[in-house]
Amino acid sequence: MMSLLSNPNSVPPHKKRDYLDLLASLFRKQGWRVRRKRSVADKEVGLVVVRGNERYIIELKAASEGRPDRLVPLLSQAILQARAYADIFPEPAAPLAVVAAPVISPSAANSLVSFVSRFAPDAAIGILDREGFRHFVGPGLEKLNSSAPRRAHRHKLPPPESSYLFSDLSQWMLKVLLAPLVPEDLLRAPRREYRNASDLAAEAKVSVMSAFRFVRQLRQEGFLDEQDEPLRLVRRKELLRRWQAAHLRGAPELPLRWIIPIKSERQLPAALHAYNVQHDVQQGPAPRACLGLFAAAESLGFGFVQGVPQYFYLESLDREVLRRMGLSPESAEQKPNVYVRVPAFRESIFRASVVRDGVPVADILQVWLDVGSHPARGEEQAEEIRHRVLAPIFEEKC
Repeated sequence: MMSLLSNPNSVPPHKKRDYLDLLASLFRKQGWRVRRKRSVADKEVGLVVVRGNERYIIELKAASEGRPDRLVPLLSQAILQARAYADIFPEPAAPLAVVAAPVISPSAANSLVSFVSRFAPDAAIGILDREGFRHFVGPGLEKLNSSAPRRAHRHKLPPPESSYLFSDLSQWMLKVLLAPLVPEDLLRAPRREYRNASDLAAEAKVSVMSAFRFVRQLRQEGFLDEQDEPLRLVRRKELLRRWQAAHLRGAPELPLRWIIPIKSERQLPAALHAYNVQHDVQQGPAPRACLGLFAAAESLGFGFVQGVPQYFYLESLDREVLRRMGLSPESAEQKPNVYVRVPAFRESIFRASVVRDGVPVADILQVWLDVGSHPARGEEQAEEIRHRVLAPIFEEKC
């Protein structure tokens, strides 16, 4: 699970200084002027690099391991902090978020680049390790890139076709097929029978090709009734076991603190309600958001575990949105009030979400998927939901 509960990501300050020295040396070799530890508005900026008309404010985060589940949360925080520093810097400057670790594989780097391209496409980023691997994305940064010699010829294998069974839209279509077995106030989805992939595509509002590929995969793996119509899921217990396994690694999450905290469990739902109302009034593009995990279970009336952190989903990292909600990543690593998750499966989450008292809430199937691997009594919460809500799905007679 990509969690910061025990803060496993960061390294001691002296280790971070080593990476800052490495980064400064790298930029100097490419003709950049480097300034160290600039204080701006009572905030210490690690590095400022300048070459010609290009200037970057760099926020670096270092991890003890080069795993994506360690690096993605750190990169998320670095992006937000670099943007904040660039906004208050007295000279025009672009933010640059950098993550470092002893060894970072090309596949791990690809995961980071993919994450940024989906959720923060305008961000400039850097990825580096001690073995010589360098990957930077941003104007004027291309010449900094290099592959570690012993890993230069490795290639990432394509994912197996079965991975499409739990792609974002496939998970949404699974919810559509299972919706008749779940109360309407716990999962938002069309409820009817579907004769074929085209019929499912029309109701689920996905492309015919996506639905066709999804139905074909279900049939190949024995999860559809052999009859051509209507589409009916079989071996549902095994299907949900595999679906839950696809969520074991969790999602990137970022610790946050309230700018003005109040002692109330309703502070997060109230902030999401206000954001939702403002979004409806403005009717403009804005990242979708909803309660998740244990907070969602509580809101839906199936809370079972007390005293765990509150989570919410935000479609993309947006510092202004967080500020409007009253949240900040500043100094949040040690004592977070709330965690935000950037979902890898956003359509599945937000299309199926429901609204409770004006607050968008992840659907009950999503809550079951997400809490199952959480270390804070997540298995017990998932079992409670399974017993009280999802029994009709698991109690298949065939």
